[in-house]
Amino acid sequence: MKPTNLKSALRWSLLILGSALAASCGGDTPYYSVQVDAPDTVSITPGENTPVELTLTRIADNRGNIRLSLAQAPEGITLLPEVLLPAEEESITATPTLAVASNTTTTGLVQTLLLAEDPTNEFAAGATFFIVVLPKPAPQPDFSIAVEPRQVNLYAGQSTQVPVTVTRAEGFTGKLTLTFEAATSRVRVDPLTIEAGETTRQLYLYTDRSTTRLPLAATLVATSEDGRKATTGLTLNIR
Repeated sequence: MKPTNLKSALRWSLLILGSALAASCGGDTPYYSVQVDAPDTVSITPGENTPVELTLTRIADNRGNIRLSLAQAPEGITLLPEVLLPAEEESITATPTLAVASNTTTTGLVQTLLLAEDPTNEFAAGATFFIVVLPKPAPQPDFSIAVEPRQVNLYAGQSTQVPVTVTRAEGFTGKLTLTFEAATSRVRVDPLTIEAGETTRQLYLYTDRSTTRLPLAATLVATSEDGRKATTGLTLNIR
């Protein structure tokens, strides 16, 4: 399965604080630091898994083993195996698998932690890693909708276009009305009708400058003329 995370990585500098760091304001206390290159947001649905490329780089004094793991994640969300930067090596790139259990009750934005620590836990630090758990697509027997990509990156105040595809089956050619559902009024779309027989349209999406700069989980709903609905999820990664 292709990853649904950002193509461009966000560079974090993780300051790793040792037990002696409390006294570092004066003197020769060692300074520990590692750098992590990772996606800032990954979108996934229950039952899916996707690779996540991570690079762990040693910056300063500590020469021992450092491991990177996912912390503060709800039950059913895992990132395995842990990434290990062996002693004395400067950098390592690995691709652990992010997985969400099919029976998870977690939905929407999940704020987790990429935790870097040594095996003895003498020092540790972390950086925020966003996971958006989108609802599984809900099709009708004779039509369904999809968006690709299902994660759109934009700055607050920007607008964008999102391609929407309708898959028709069993002779269904009817008109569909597309609506947008999100937990904020600061993101809106133009009304969109997918005419009879059409399979692809562009959804025009707008954000206010005051839109919160966090990933936003949204749902697209296609409603037929007889009231039946098909849905799919979409992440707006707002900076």
